[in-house]
Formats: sequence, C-alpha cells, structure tokens
Amino acid sequence: MTVLIVDDEPLVRSSIRFTLQGIALRTHVVGEAENGEDALDQYRRLLPDVIITDIRMPGMNGLDFIAEVRRADPVTQFIIISGYAEFEYARQAMRHGVGDYVLKPIKARELEDALRNCATRLDDACLEAQPEGLQLVQYIREHFSSPLSLDQMAEKFNFSPKYISCLVKNEVGQGFSDFLLSLRMKAAIELLGRTRQDVKSIALSVGYEDQQYFHRVFKKKTGKTPVQFRQDLLDGEPGLPD
Repeated sequence: MTVLIVDDEPLVRSSIRFTLQGIALRTHVVGEAENGEDALDQYRRLLPDVIITDIRMPGMNGLDFIAEVRRADPVTQFIIISGYAEFEYARQAMRHGVGDYVLKPIKARELEDALRNCATRLDDACLEAQPEGLQLVQYIREHFSSPLSLDQMAEKFNFSPKYISCLVKNEVGQGFSDFLLSLRMKAAIELLGRTRQDVKSIALSVGYEDQQYFHRVFKKKTGKTPVQFRQDLLDGEPGLPD
C-alpha cells in the first residue's frame, strides 16, 4: 500500500517511516507533510492508499483535512495518530470514516494491525460500489475516442481520481489508463484493417491528437508501427499479440 505521513514534527514522521520498514506488511511511503494544507496538496498529487495523520497541527488541522478528502473520496483510508489527551478529537474523526486510532509513542504491532484493517476496507469499498463502477466503465466505452483523463472523469462524476481508478479496476481487471489504452488500440487496429484512413486520421479517431505519441503507444502495445501493422494485416500475418 502507498502511504502519506502527516505530522508537524519531523521526528515523529521519521519514527513512523522507520516503524513501517520493520513491519511484515509491505508499504511504500510516497510523501510526507507537516500540516493539513500541504497534506491536501500531496494527497491530490500522489493519491495514496493510506494516510497516517496527526490531529492537532498548525493551520488546517487533521480533522479538517480528513473532512476535505472525504468530500469526494470514500476509499482512501486514514489512521489517526495522537496522544491520550486528544482522544475526543479521534472520536470526531471516526464520524468521517476513520477506522483506526494509534496512540503515541507508536508501536509496530499496533500500526501493522491498523494497516491490515485499512487493506481490508480498501477492498470492501470497491466491491460495494458496483453500480458506480458499471456506470464509469460504460462512459469510458462510449467516450474513449475523445480526449479523456482521470481528472476529467473525477470532475464529471464528483469522485476522486483514485476512487474512479479503483472502481474501474474492480469491474474490468484493469486500471483506468490501461483500460482506456486497450479500447483505443482495439479501435485503431480495426480501423487499420477495414479502412483506408491514413494513420493521422486514425489517431484522431481513437482519441490521440499527437500522432507521434500514438505511434509510440501503438508500437509499445503491438511491437509494430501502425503502417507495419496494416501491411501485415494485408499480408495475412497475425495481429495483436495475446
């Protein structure tokens, strides 16, 4: 799981990172933040699976940060870290869907247990959202030939990019980018085989305004340039590899 660590004390952040290295569960720390504003910016950029955050920080505190993330993201998991005196803050955090609270000083076993709980909830959150996943997949199938990005999908459906990618992967077994690529490549191959459109027109038809980029992704996917692929089809050679 990818993890973002949020605490205004550098020593605490270092301690959490060190503790994560010693537990059995595999994690990857993708970023650290010292307050809620910085954490929100990093969350939007990094889309971590789990956020380990303190509650009381200067500026935007942990509760406000969690509430802001939860506006469009029911999937990303939070682990609250704090002291005994701040337990009431932790109880408030539970109302925002925070399932785990770990006291300072942090013990490896308690943190590992909390992370395992997060992993379970991450899986459950995607499985419970099948109707939304079907809707997203249908939209991608109908609009793959237009410029389409995860951020555009997030804005349209008012979900976080991470949540959208999670739902799509749960439905089709591929993340958003891989699913979009497979649809575009399938359409491009069909056009190369049954039409005389030039490669630039085909690239535009399947959602690529940059012809050179289309060349690169097509060759990476098939092992051939679009022109070579078309010629092989005319010669009766096999098409897209399994």
